[in-house]
Amino acid sequence: MSAKDKKSRTSHREFFVVSKDAPFQFVEAYKSLRTNLEFLSATSNCKTILITSSVPEEGKSNVAINLAITLAASNKRVVLVDCDMRKSAISRYLRIPRNHAGLTSVITARDVSKLPDALLRLKDSGITVLPVGAIPPNPAELLSTPIVERIFTALQQTYDYVIVDTPPVSVVTDAAVLSRVSDGVLLVVRPGVTTIQGAQLSKKNLEAVDAHILGVVMNGYNAKKTGRKDGYSYAYSYGYYDTKQDSSNE
Repeated sequence: MSAKDKKSRTSHREFFVVSKDAPFQFVEAYKSLRTNLEFLSATSNCKTILITSSVPEEGKSNVAINLAITLAASNKRVVLVDCDMRKSAISRYLRIPRNHAGLTSVITARDVSKLPDALLRLKDSGITVLPVGAIPPNPAELLSTPIVERIFTALQQTYDYVIVDTPPVSVVTDAAVLSRVSDGVLLVVRPGVTTIQGAQLSKKNLEAVDAHILGVVMNGYNAKKTGRKDGYSYAYSYGYYDTKQDSSNE
């Protein structure tokens, strides 16, 4: 791999956070996404939302964290659940110790009463995090166990929103397995990383398990390169995906 390729791949893993010092366009893009989700929540009780992507390097964990923070900023009780048991990034981004109890601790104990010990409140951002915990050898099988549904039921009873970071849906089955406990899925795509074929395969995999696709988040969109002059360069953009649209428009 060339030095240029390494630099490009590393840039995809940079963590940008919504804050008072963040660019206006960046913050407004997440506020727009929040508004859309709040509307869906009000009309269809959409509160448990999976964040996934087609392949690695599309920035789904970045989107999950910033969406959780933006929702919490509107005085909502938000828990961010790290269900990426393959290549977890939440703990690294948020500097949570790897030895902290997490989701896998509760699942393997088969005891929902252990859940409070695994939850971590981040005062600065206003969110609560359920880290992944120890990385297991059998993620899909672990996420398929009945205790997982009880864990999410407990979270849904306590929080206004449950934001779930999952592995890429075109690579492993974890996101599809978790769709049974979610109200909807946001698919993250990134120019230069996501292919049309990859996005179509992700859509097909999610529809195969009757997942409710809420929309697509375009991550890392650079409007300057497209020649647009609307001021929304380097913003995270949100596109509503109409599941009822004609297949000819897909």
